[in-house]
Amino acid sequence: MSANGKPNAVRLSQLAAVIAVFCVFSAQAASAQEAQDFKRWAVSVNATQVFVDEEASGLTLGGGPVPGSNVSIEDVSSVTVDVGYYFTPNIAVNLFVGVPPTAEIDGAGSIAPLGSLAEVDFGPVILSAQYHFNGLGQVHPYLGLGVGRIVFLNKNDKALTNFDIDDSWAPAVQAGVRYDLNPAWMLNADVRYVPFSADASGSLGGAPVQATLDIKPILANVGLVYRF
Repeated sequence: MSANGKPNAVRLSQLAAVIAVFCVFSAQAASAQEAQDFKRWAVSVNATQVFVDEEASGLTLGGGPVPGSNVSIEDVSSVTVDVGYYFTPNIAVNLFVGVPPTAEIDGAGSIAPLGSLAEVDFGPVILSAQYHFNGLGQVHPYLGLGVGRIVFLNKNDKALTNFDIDDSWAPAVQAGVRYDLNPAWMLNADVRYVPFSADASGSLGGAPVQATLDIKPILANVGLVYRF
């Protein structure tokens, strides 16, 4: 028995209760502080290089196939922006858009003498889910999977007249890494693979031309990210 008549067990239980209450309030305060510091939005401005791998399948002229025909599309560059929202420190959703670059579609193979067939501005709009790997200090690798809509604008005739090409849906996969500069700013580097097929048509000397363009672009991005 203690000097005031209370058992030591009672004193220990009271002390344990005080410690438990203190721990609960400390955990709540830490959780609130963590939630306050968690930045859910990320905006990135990127320099983007588009590496194009292309093929024209089933090209026909006047309804008949053109043996050995193909097309060639040069690589292009652009400025792009992506906006991300983090549901948790690991899981985010991302919207990717950019300034549409101009692609020149040239004849290749047996139709190479035609030169430039058409010219068109294009750009993907990509919505992706991302998983970010944390716990590596300032380095944050991530993976993304989503869907893109390839939009074609300002379709201009060259060797072909009445040129047209349809917008197309495409799967999109992504791998990247971000590097912390400070709590608000990060460097970003990533690549996206967005393969798609688009139906194209036009006229050559009054004869209708049709083809399916199978395009497998790789988008390489380097940019600066702001978290808030």
